[in-house]
Amino acid sequence: MVCMRVPVFGLMLLMLIGCGKKNEFIPARDTAVNNSQTPPVIHPNDSVSYLALGDSYTYGAGVSQSESYPYQLAAQLSSQNYLINSPRVVAFQGWTASDLLAGIKAANVTRKFDLVTLLIGVNDENKGTDFTTYTLQVDQLITQAIEYARGYHSRVFVISIPDWSVTPFAAGMNRAKIKADVATFNSINEAESKKLGASYLDISAISELAANDATLTAGDGLHPSAKMYALWINRVYGDITATFTSN
Repeated sequence: MVCMRVPVFGLMLLMLIGCGKKNEFIPARDTAVNNSQTPPVIHPNDSVSYLALGDSYTYGAGVSQSESYPYQLAAQLSSQNYLINSPRVVAFQGWTASDLLAGIKAANVTRKFDLVTLLIGVNDENKGTDFTTYTLQVDQLITQAIEYARGYHSRVFVISIPDWSVTPFAAGMNRAKIKADVATFNSINEAESKKLGASYLDISAISELAANDATLTAGDGLHPSAKMYALWINRVYGDITATFTSN
């Protein structure tokens, strides 16, 4: 997996905080946390601030910045007249849940957001993180995401890990085991999301379309292409915007 081709973690953090390809976004709304379970309604022409947390899938390895799924989601919201600037992205190639926790701390994100996405776990699956440890770390990440969303659980979206067993990169590997392991980690993500009140968005079935369509995989043979990320957005957009007018 990508974790095998990534520099040391310290270098990752320097790239994240310094001149990485993702731009920092300063949201327009206030930074106060509201622990009410009913978030304010967001209408078109209202401002929307967005924080994306994750690994290479969120960072957009293999595609340009504008083609990554956080930027495609922001573009889709903008096309529907929501006032959204570039998302704040805290993510990098090879990151596990533990790395993301450390990356969030190093990034010192202090502002609050109207919308938070979390996609993590593929590198934990690849590196063999034990399920108990991973569950505890995902619990921490979802809890932090809810805090960044001003305490509004419904404005946090945990996206499933794509099934990378179908990619050219997995050729020669035990594809059946990869698929089964990804499913297990996704079951943890789904269970923790439900336990903590976050939304779980399953894009895994869409990711499997890459088995028969080479255009859905980036040039590195592993990560999704811009076309695949667009399919993800088509899948999740309605679920996300539905929470703008309901709790």
